[in-house]
Amino acid sequence: METNLAELPVRVFCVLSQELGKDNLWIKVVDFDQDPIYSMKQIDIDTFLKRDNCCDQVLRRWGNRGQTVGDLLARLQLLSRTYEDEFDIVQFQLRRKFKVLRWVPYPEEQVTMTFDEQFIRLECKAQGFPTPQIKWYTNDSKEPVHTGRVYTILRCKCSTEHQYKCVAINQVPEGLSFSEHYRKPGKLWNSVLESDFVDVTSCVRDDELCESCKNFEMGRLSQILAEDEKVETKTVPVRPNLDVTLRAADKVALVMSNCSYVHLPELITPHCDAQTLADALQKMNYKTVTLADLTLDEMRYFIREYKKLIGDGVYAVFYFVGHGFEVNGQCYLLGVDAPADAHQPQHAMSMDWLLSIFRDKQPALNLLLLDVCRKFVPYDAIGAFVEYSEQFKKFHRAHRNMVYGYSTSGGVGAYEVKGEVNGVFMKYLKNHVQLEISVIDMLNKVLLDIGDDQKVCDLQVPEIRSTLTHPRSLADPLIFDGHTASFDNHTIHWRLMHELPNPATIRFETQQLVATIWFQFCGNFTNKVYVLSSIADFRPSQEDNEVEETEEASENALNHRAFVEFPEELHCSDAKEYSDDEEGVSMYWILSGLQKIKKENGLSCEVHLRHVNDLEKTIEKKHVDIGHILITRIKCLQ
Repeated sequence: METNLAELPVRVFCVLSQELGKDNLWIKVVDFDQDPIYSMKQIDIDTFLKRDNCCDQVLRRWGNRGQTVGDLLARLQLLSRTYEDEFDIVQFQLRRKFKVLRWVPYPEEQVTMTFDEQFIRLECKAQGFPTPQIKWYTNDSKEPVHTGRVYTILRCKCSTEHQYKCVAINQVPEGLSFSEHYRKPGKLWNSVLESDFVDVTSCVRDDELCESCKNFEMGRLSQILAEDEKVETKTVPVRPNLDVTLRAADKVALVMSNCSYVHLPELITPHCDAQTLADALQKMNYKTVTLADLTLDEMRYFIREYKKLIGDGVYAVFYFVGHGFEVNGQCYLLGVDAPADAHQPQHAMSMDWLLSIFRDKQPALNLLLLDVCRKFVPYDAIGAFVEYSEQFKKFHRAHRNMVYGYSTSGGVGAYEVKGEVNGVFMKYLKNHVQLEISVIDMLNKVLLDIGDDQKVCDLQVPEIRSTLTHPRSLADPLIFDGHTASFDNHTIHWRLMHELPNPATIRFETQQLVATIWFQFCGNFTNKVYVLSSIADFRPSQEDNEVEETEEASENALNHRAFVEFPEELHCSDAKEYSDDEEGVSMYWILSGLQKIKKENGLSCEVHLRHVNDLEKTIEKKHVDIGHILITRIKCLQ
């Protein structure tokens, strides 16, 4: 707890930087009220955002100001009152202690009740670490009617038909890098609190009716008048079922972002846009696969795999951000291998093709978010597209519960604003995506927000198309009763694609050194990963002749580096270094394009041992089979 942030062991520093760097979460730690430690002006934030590995530098800045792990945890705990569980993963990585749920303030209140002219606001007062997941029930409901710390109901007399209680659950998630530390036998890693039922009668107004009750009262009044006048009427008032809850049997999402085009202009914000949406969806229990820089064939392959997760009752989200265009009202998406003149059907993926893949699927919600330009192609190219579209007529059918959210209108571009983290569409979508409102209202709010943005309001106008039959929200509860088998199958499928391999240890006996290669998630992406390497001493154990690492690195270890080389088809960033007083210097790379690995046994690489005096010369090298990593496991699931 007393360790300075700038002096953390390299592995911990790397993970902490990675987690705070997701969607630039570190900006929320900044205090704009001139706190002497965490204060930062907007111009300083903008400067950091322009730098490579900006979060590393931010952490070192805080460390240079004397901040320890304990200081940062105290700051994050304070921020959790506002941001709920957004900082939970960061606190897990720093090994904050598990805190059993309790009522705060204790024992006076379990649920607070406030109201305004229209609504009653119930708030659960349970607190603990990790942040509790809170579900609300009525006195006659077996399934939750709402999820979230605050439950808002109408000040209508129909609300008095129920009493309300909250159930709070907090637990350490399984399957993550820190899970084993918290879930050791004998350690407490979950807790539950259940409140008493709350009666809202005292807050209800008789003169404030919801639309359903107004209609009911009007129907009843019409029936009374009809009876008084002895006039036959077919109007029979039926009290609406106020407890109908829209729910998802499963939630799945495929997020694709293309930046690094070979022949077309490179884009800046798509990967940040993908990361932003994936973060939001995962918080709402979506099984999210996020892929970067795919070719056209790879896009088609993963859409076919994504189709296997879509079924009855499922909420499905497909998001693509990158280059695209439009022909005859049809949107076309481009892979990173698209030629400079991409205006030919064979070089793009059409929505006709996508719908043909989904033709036998009828999910409860199928949301397609297309964050691409929709500029029209040259006139002389239209003929080829018309002929191409003919083949899909046999697949045309009514698709219920489908929503198209276009980032811009037909014939118009989609824009990135210099200095912004996200593109225009995602900049505003992220503010509404987790709200408990229908996806139509969500997209309408984005449209209104962009309309108020003076920089782009005249350049980019989103468009919405829908065949949605119910006002479904992305935040609707996930209740898979009756779909348990398919839900469990999807869960296994998803978890395997998000598994990192175990660290690899490579012995260089002649130098009395051992190299360790390990991996960390690169945001939410499943086709790229951080690869890290470090060097330590080893000596044979007297008891079992196994390798043991010494506690402190010798000068010999500190003077060597382990460089990792991967197959040519993968994209690997330049090597960079992390320094640490205890562990010496570690190297790290970002490895992208994991979907290109063709070997059945997964990823292989070569580890080159080099001396700091000549980092171009390899002293010794070893071949290592890493095995399957993230998205490569999809081939094991066929």
